[in-house]
Amino acid sequence: MVSEAAIPLGFDDESSVHIPYDHGARPYHRRVAELVVDHTGPNGSVLDVGCGVGHTLAATKQLGPDRELTAADVDPTCLALTADRVELAATMNADFYEVMRSDQRYDAVVASHVLEHLPRPVDAVHAILQLLKPGGVAVLAVPNPVRPDVILGNLRKRNYANKGHVCCWDRSHWMNFCETIVGADVVEYAVDFVPLPVLSRLPTGPALQRRAGDLMPWLSFSNIAVLRAAPEAESSTK
Repeated sequence: MVSEAAIPLGFDDESSVHIPYDHGARPYHRRVAELVVDHTGPNGSVLDVGCGVGHTLAATKQLGPDRELTAADVDPTCLALTADRVELAATMNADFYEVMRSDQRYDAVVASHVLEHLPRPVDAVHAILQLLKPGGVAVLAVPNPVRPDVILGNLRKRNYANKGHVCCWDRSHWMNFCETIVGADVVEYAVDFVPLPVLSRLPTGPALQRRAGDLMPWLSFSNIAVLRAAPEAESSTK
């Protein structure tokens, strides 16, 4: 049996293909940041696990400049790029399981496009919730495999798949995963945008694609959930 510490989450591992270092900001970065700011107060502490090149944390700092930001990633280059992009309180050069063993607690923990790379996502979400202060939130985002660009790509026999994706969820399975399988206290589900090639060519394309996400959430680029940790009184009795 492979130990948890031996299971990689990295960017440069061939079995876990992810974003290039010059990856630009996408709508899901800002949407996740909006949710973090909406659900944390001023001076709240935020940990981004698998921060990539820092777009989510940069958007979080822009929307909530008083938040205390910590970036965690197994790839030191990603951490360096993130630190260049946004002011950080701390960095953690560690894989997911090492981060989960931290004694630090946060008002919000972000795992954006990370869970699909992990072999035991249920255990991973439970571990994330343990990193939260009482009443804190986990903001989780995963790619939606039934969004239009993936469907069209498969019809053209491009056979889209990220080689590092262990599992994936459409919206219904995502909701079932969070509520029934994990048994989490779900604060809200959110969407980012529907990637429609026709709309992307228009000047108003980004706004229209985000509006399409509100109207057709099952086609959203990402499935997103905000989970709440147990309040102090409840957590202290367990």
